Amino acid sequence: MDANVEHEYDAGPEVVFAMLTDAEFLRAKLEATGALEYEVVECAETPDGGFRIVTNRTVQADIPGFAKKFFKPNNAMTQTEDWEPASEGTRSGTWRIEPHGVPVSVSTSGTTRLEAVGGGSVQFIDARIKVSVPLIGGKLEHFVFDQAKKTMDAEHDFGQRWLQKEK
Repeated sequence: MDANVEHEYDAGPEVVFAMLTDAEFLRAKLEATGALEYEVVECAETPDGGFRIVTNRTVQADIPGFAKKFFKPNNAMTQTEDWEPASEGTRSGTWRIEPHGVPVSVSTSGTTRLEAVGGGSVQFIDARIKVSVPLIGGKLEHFVFDQAKKTMDAEHDFGQRWLQKEK
């Protein structure tokens, strides 16, 4: 399953990128969006001028009946983001989420791009979700996306509030 999400911010891409790569923001975001446990493992500029973020988190989900065989109510995962150096005011990168303790093959990854639009910026997130389970893999992919989208929207809302607080 392929999916696309766009999040608009009321600040320029440099300001938004500084927020997205701030370890204090990351910890506050994970707590505010309901992570039961979380850790910022890595949050640092790379030698080429890019940026790498690695977080671990355990989240709680309302698992529908058809998915209870494959997912637990509490799920641990590692998220890795690799951002490239800025290019003409735009930042691009890749991301992936690796679930822990899931008895099926789940692949969630994609690209992201942060660019100036009007007086603010937009983060474009492209995702590819693949769950390798015969017959219900597609249904599980939609479930994974719905959970991820809910989290991404909550993280975006938190980011908007963070930026307002910083003004």
